[in-house]
Amino acid sequence: MTSSAPTSQASPAVSVLQTALRACRRAATRLRSVTAELPGHQAVVAVTRGAGVVTRTGWACVMLLVLAAAGGFRLGWQEAWAAAAVLGSVVATAWLWLLPRGGHTVSHDLLERRVTVGDNAIVHLSVRNPTGRLLLPTRMEMPVGTAGAVFAVPTLRPGAEHERGFILPTARRSVVTVGPVVSVRSDPVGLLRRERNHTEAQLVHIHPRTIRLGVTLRGIMRDVEGAVTQELSSSDVSFHALRDYVPGDDRRNVHWRTTARTGRLMVRQFEETHRASLLVLLDTLPDVYETDEDFETAVSVACSLALNAIADGREVSLLTQAGALPTITGLRMLDASCLLEETPGAYGCDELARHATTRHSEASVLVLVTGQRCDDSVLGRVRTATPVDTVAIALRCGSRPLGRHALSGLTAFDIDRLEALPLVMREAV
Repeated sequence: MTSSAPTSQASPAVSVLQTALRACRRAATRLRSVTAELPGHQAVVAVTRGAGVVTRTGWACVMLLVLAAAGGFRLGWQEAWAAAAVLGSVVATAWLWLLPRGGHTVSHDLLERRVTVGDNAIVHLSVRNPTGRLLLPTRMEMPVGTAGAVFAVPTLRPGAEHERGFILPTARRSVVTVGPVVSVRSDPVGLLRRERNHTEAQLVHIHPRTIRLGVTLRGIMRDVEGAVTQELSSSDVSFHALRDYVPGDDRRNVHWRTTARTGRLMVRQFEETHRASLLVLLDTLPDVYETDEDFETAVSVACSLALNAIADGREVSLLTQAGALPTITGLRMLDASCLLEETPGAYGCDELARHATTRHSEASVLVLVTGQRCDDSVLGRVRTATPVDTVAIALRCGSRPLGRHALSGLTAFDIDRLEALPLVMREAV
């Protein structure tokens, strides 16, 4: 029974019952806090644990029992004594349902702790009887995120095993807590309830959908710390070999010592060193997206760009208004993306671009992923905040199909689904 605030029409008996319930809760709280330092603390702890299995319905039944007994004793009502006898028998027999009769060994395993949106995440549950006696049926619960699965375990003979499988909902990107598996014992009336944990909770990461691009964004800069390529150059920092001079070669690259020894004009040849740093900005302002699905598409687009750069061994950073995501490995980035949410009241993507380029001035390519409600003037300010030598494009996710627009020096592409991203990137490069 759930208590509610007394009204002017409520009877005096109901008001007295509600007041008594509140007094019992306060008394139980004081009992737990005060008795910690008293002698016989273990006995007190046992009593408080016993009181903890009483439900709200149970406390209400106890208070009705006290009121009925008091009415029968003070007023001599036979009806009150009859009610007290019935309530007393119900309360006394309810404890019999909590007598230990378990002994089950429970385990639950996740076939995949990381899945993609739309894939099946299966939980395998096993309940065994390791004892040498018959185990009676019981009821168990397993929390799954904000919901829960309730199932009945049948009678198990010695050594028998009961298995079940559950499919987790993976329609949306998130981190879902599965478990622990809890055995529940309660009486039929619901006066008492005792729970026992059998397993530990586990996490399931539901990653956003991603797609392979098949192209590499341009925006290459030579750097002494860059990666050495197979392309040969007449001027760079990574020496490769010597070759004969041909008209047009820079005289500064002539190797005079070898020229004097061979009698032929020899020049140095170099291997090009390239560094391409990608900066991906994901706009989490809810006002720029038409629907929640458009925001999910934007998350998938941003993660696809970062994941492809990580796979290609390029430097990449992924930033939002709420902060940066780790890009050391693709797995860590996808795990962190499961917790991405829209940030109402955040600053716009132009401020995001200004902060990001100040923090990552080495970026050679900037990709802004936003919604189709983002104003063109804001995108123009994004280009203004970006260094001149940085390649900058914007990807706008929404209902409008594939399209290209030039906005104040910034090229913007409209995307209505993730599968269009490779085509957009081929056009962008």
